[in-house]
Amino acid sequence: MPEPPQNFPTSNEIDRFIATRIAGVKAQDSHKGSLDFFKDIQPILEAKCTECHRGTKAKGDLKLDSFADAATAIKPGHPDASELIARITTDDEDEIMPPKGKPLTKDEIALLTQWIKEGAHWPDIRADHLTLTPLADDLTFLRRVYIDTVGVPPSLEEIERVIPGFSPSASTSSDEAPSDGLKPANTLNRAAVIDQLLADPRWADNWMGYWLDVLAENPNILNPTLNNTGPFRWWLYESLKDNKPMDFFVTELLRMKGSERLGGPAGFATASQNDVPMAAKGTIIGAAFLGVEMKCARCHDSPTGKSLQQDLFEVAAMLGTKEIEVPKTSSVPMDKIHASGRKPLIQVTLQPGTKVQPKWPFAEFCDEAAVQLAEDPKDTRDALAAMITAPQNERFAQVIANRVWSQFMGRGIVEPVEDWEKGRPTHPELLKWLGRELVRSGYDAKHLARLILNSHAYQRATDLALKQTSPLYTSPAPRRWQAEQIVDSLFAATGKPFRTEEVCLDIDNTREIQNAIHLGKPHRSWMLASTSNERDRPSLALPRIQAVSDVLAAFGWRGARQDPVSKRDTEPNVLQPAILSNGTLGIWLTRLSDDHGITEFALKEQPLDPFIDRLFLKLLTRHPTAEERELYTKHLAAGYDTRILKLETSNSKPQSPRTREKYVSWSNHVNDEANIVRVEQEKAARRGDPPTEKLDAAWRTRMEDVLWAMLNASEWAFSP
Repeated sequence: MPEPPQNFPTSNEIDRFIATRIAGVKAQDSHKGSLDFFKDIQPILEAKCTECHRGTKAKGDLKLDSFADAATAIKPGHPDASELIARITTDDEDEIMPPKGKPLTKDEIALLTQWIKEGAHWPDIRADHLTLTPLADDLTFLRRVYIDTVGVPPSLEEIERVIPGFSPSASTSSDEAPSDGLKPANTLNRAAVIDQLLADPRWADNWMGYWLDVLAENPNILNPTLNNTGPFRWWLYESLKDNKPMDFFVTELLRMKGSERLGGPAGFATASQNDVPMAAKGTIIGAAFLGVEMKCARCHDSPTGKSLQQDLFEVAAMLGTKEIEVPKTSSVPMDKIHASGRKPLIQVTLQPGTKVQPKWPFAEFCDEAAVQLAEDPKDTRDALAAMITAPQNERFAQVIANRVWSQFMGRGIVEPVEDWEKGRPTHPELLKWLGRELVRSGYDAKHLARLILNSHAYQRATDLALKQTSPLYTSPAPRRWQAEQIVDSLFAATGKPFRTEEVCLDIDNTREIQNAIHLGKPHRSWMLASTSNERDRPSLALPRIQAVSDVLAAFGWRGARQDPVSKRDTEPNVLQPAILSNGTLGIWLTRLSDDHGITEFALKEQPLDPFIDRLFLKLLTRHPTAEERELYTKHLAAGYDTRILKLETSNSKPQSPRTREKYVSWSNHVNDEANIVRVEQEKAARRGDPPTEKLDAAWRTRMEDVLWAMLNASEWAFSP
């Protein structure tokens, strides 16, 4: 491997692979003609050609996935001999491409002809961003790596502990440029911080939302219905806390043993009111661990991919440990398919009533001989786990490596991460190396995380002009935080306790365990679940959970997961700023109540200037700009010195006698009073906690204005 160019560290293999790839792309790009493939040619091919000529079932054996696939039909340098040009310009209705819809325009044909004449330059990766950004400063790096590993930003105490010579309490003159907080710049031992965070138990909390999505955990807390699962989240959480090796993690999941309702992996087997539960689980497993999307194969062969219904049902039979019969409800009636008289786009090669035996259908990934690695080769679940996780099955290791990489880098080396048939690796050698590193480490996902987080590719400064990270990884683009990271960070940074009801509608345990699920008292967002219930009964509402869930849902979280998702829809929408700035959760976070962390912070004796500086560090992990410092100083200066009220001068009221709080559960929810109690609880949730009387009311109100403005900054939605 050649030496990396300047600005790349020689000690990190990831950066060496990336440097080599960039050099190769630059050399490839130097031979292009007057046209830009990605701007001028690819849009034409995608609009008119690739729908029928992509993947393993490309029509006419013409694949337009890459230059290597299409070179024979294109005839670079010879448009007159090009089959592609001939087919898009012919007058023969049986030969013209595309066969349906509008033909290519004269301008589009001219562009394709010119492109082929110039040699059909078709790079395998878009070289649209070749400028390396410098490393992010220490505070920016800290906020990024904390969010990416433990899901919340660093506290003031954590910042002070890890940055040498850093003192957030030091006064900064308002007429000087604000300090960068680093003396000298970038003195942070980043490798040590990374090691510390990888050992932090909050690592498990941060990854929970991701794996709950990927594995489609869906524990409806009341009257389990279609595709409901038991709360196997507790097994998943313990697995992440213990850093369970990924091969063992998958093996335990596929064995599906333990308690179905009390948190064991047996819950993964549950799919009530489903005609073939194990087929549903097979689609999850294929996408999660092999990058094989078999969703279409649930009822018919995939129309565009290689997955057959036979493949999925063989996996389902392995999970079910016995032969499985294809029900009519899992098949598309062929008479209806042919009713139109046109050639159908889909095929059904597995007829209803067919009995399918347990069998490993992915010989291209791993030979069936790997079954001998199973603890019990006769157990088809053990056999399936052994063949998925076998060291010789490089596909599994690479899929896991690609998922970890995607979470930290903003895009996978293969996209989409769950369907490798639709994408090719941008860095094949790097992906192979990462997969083998995973195997060499004993399938330790944290080992991969350590390699990635220590790379310059991860630590570079964000280019705010980028809408998405370049496939060359020359600099990060702003990355959207996950919904759980947003909510958990807001609670952690402000110090407001995460307080909701229990995630249960049967808190006095009067129902049988198969009819009601208890998910405990949450302290992080991943612990919530769908509150769907009979909405005509106010007594079945959980108002505090609903207030938090509404914010989570606005940012892409799903309370019900009836199907797996590897990448959420995190596109911005108008509801996101509205619900943060005006919703119930916003009231909790900005009202300076007695239990609020910013109330405690404001009660400490300190000059205003370091108070503002520390406030920015506490909330945004940075110092204020000169404009921000001037604005907030002006807003908070009046009454700052007299903001703290002494107990003898406060308007504190004597505490009322403690009374037993009324509760609502399934056992009493049909009573009229239960509705009244729940409505009052909803009103109380919307009001929020009363403001503290330890601070002057006028100054406290201005401080709440400042807090509101800071909590609505974009830094609560994007990685720095």
